[in-house]
Amino acid sequence: MEDEHVAYMGDDVLDLPVLTRVGLAAAPADAVEDVRTRVHWVSAARGGHGAARDLVELVLRAQDRWDSLLAEFVEQPT
Repeated sequence: MEDEHVAYMGDDVLDLPVLTRVGLAAAPADAVEDVRTRVHWVSAARGGHGAARDLVELVLRAQDRWDSLLAEFVEQPT
């Protein structure tokens, strides 16, 4: 897989080598400033409090897959 096809979320300077290579670099709200200022997207949620889920939803919406996946959860069996 090519680096530009990868989404990666990191919160500390140890993540920067990967964050600078991937196609979608993301961070939780409580990431260190040096990370938050270098990523493409920062979640409003803190790490461990929904940040990864926010990123998954962002990617699925961008791929136009969110609505169909959501429909699977809300459809009632007949």
